Amino acid sequence: MRIIAGQDKGRNLKSLDRKDVRPTSDRTKEALFNILGPEIIGTRFLDLYAGFGGVGIEAMSRGADEVIYIEQNKQNIEVIEENLAMVGYQGQSKVIRGDVTKSVGRLEPNFDLIFMDPPYKKQNLYYKTLEEINNYKLLHPTGFIIIEHDAEVEFDLSAGYNIFKRKEYGTAAISFIREEDK
Repeated sequence: MRIIAGQDKGRNLKSLDRKDVRPTSDRTKEALFNILGPEIIGTRFLDLYAGFGGVGIEAMSRGADEVIYIEQNKQNIEVIEENLAMVGYQGQSKVIRGDVTKSVGRLEPNFDLIFMDPPYKKQNLYYKTLEEINNYKLLHPTGFIIIEHDAEVEFDLSAGYNIFKRKEYGTAAISFIREEDK
């Protein structure tokens, strides 16, 4: 796992060899941030199901002002904290340990970008997480949500959200979602 671009381009990040964690591939991460381009600069970024923190750290390397990580696994959190210390981003970050759907209620609203990458096999987490994001009004009115998911998954979103862009990268896909009427 490495930082693709920005001020810390090329730096390797720590990860663990675990079957229950699937870090976002370099290809997918690069494509995601190429799509975001300069929109990442100055943002509040929320990284849900953060794994080892690679996506949020990439966001900071490219200019995000603040990144909040939510991850349930203690070992993963230790890796995120080690990675943040290695690149010196502790002051711009907060790591929260807990179940995402229960922890988002503790956050201040108005995130510009929310990235979520729950386990591919647990599709109910996508819908439950979107519901909680909406319940707690976490998304800034001009912001959007990015979901990494299995390319075979087609979302049937409830009223309130719409997909405005979807890209596939091998077996992974990323869908860009906005609240309706935004």
